[in-house]
Amino acid sequence: MYQEYNEQEKEDLTRYSDLINRFVENGLTILIEKINDKTNLRKDYASYFLFRQIIEAGDAISELIKIGCINACKPLLRTLFESYFQLNFLFKENQDRKSLQLLYHNEIRKRDYYENLAYPNKGGSFYQRLKNDKHLNGMDLGKDQKEIYIDNIRKINETINDPDYEEIKKEYGRIETAKTKVSGKNYKVKYWYELFDGPKNAEGIMITLKETALYEFIYRDCSAYSHGEDLVHPNLEPNDESTFGISSLRDIRQLVVIANNAILLIERCCLLFLQNKVAEPKKYADNFFPIVTKAQEYRKEM
Repeated sequence: MYQEYNEQEKEDLTRYSDLINRFVENGLTILIEKINDKTNLRKDYASYFLFRQIIEAGDAISELIKIGCINACKPLLRTLFESYFQLNFLFKENQDRKSLQLLYHNEIRKRDYYENLAYPNKGGSFYQRLKNDKHLNGMDLGKDQKEIYIDNIRKINETINDPDYEEIKKEYGRIETAKTKVSGKNYKVKYWYELFDGPKNAEGIMITLKETALYEFIYRDCSAYSHGEDLVHPNLEPNDESTFGISSLRDIRQLVVIANNAILLIERCCLLFLQNKVAEPKKYADNFFPIVTKAQEYRKEM
């Protein structure tokens, strides 16, 4: 059963969806112009990839809000949040080095993935993990498919051996060696931002950025829902003074909170990107100013 909306509720869904979409469209215009810039260097692409992810998450949230799927926005809002804090941390200082950290770490993670597919005898491989799967026990990939993954591994090794990554590669090895000695277990770097004594997790980044309120009030709430833990209270609605029932699908009671949090994050991401990656941000001010003003008006409704 789907929730039915009155005219005011329909109008609210549309206006929140449209505002997020306006940020998305303007952000996408800027991103396309930057990607097509012939002066781009390797270190530029880390912020481009993060900003693209932000734009895509915002676009998806806009579409879900339009049809009233508010609770389903929470996992995407969590993705938007994680991308925001990484982008913010990237721009704080040592931007060039941090960009290479992110790119190098992504290559390493992808190489591990391909190795687990291509080499059956490797610890933690695809083949070994499936030994305990009741549906795919004993399944393995064909030789031709493995050759494709092995070729991908070769290309990644060529990429990470580039002189640009020499400092990052040494730091990667230093951390893994040191932590393996301490724990007695084979340690692998989990996050690109933990290199060079950086934060160890999402909460650590928000402490570094002095934005712990976002972590406590947005990230934790969205994480609980994403992990299937916050199931009861968001899905209950009162029938009368003494009984409750399960709410209909497309329940919009949390519309204002979820939509405004999404708007807040995508607004900050767009402004960060403008300030740090666009030579003449004033060029886009006329487009962004009315959207930011409208976002501030919406937040007053919370």
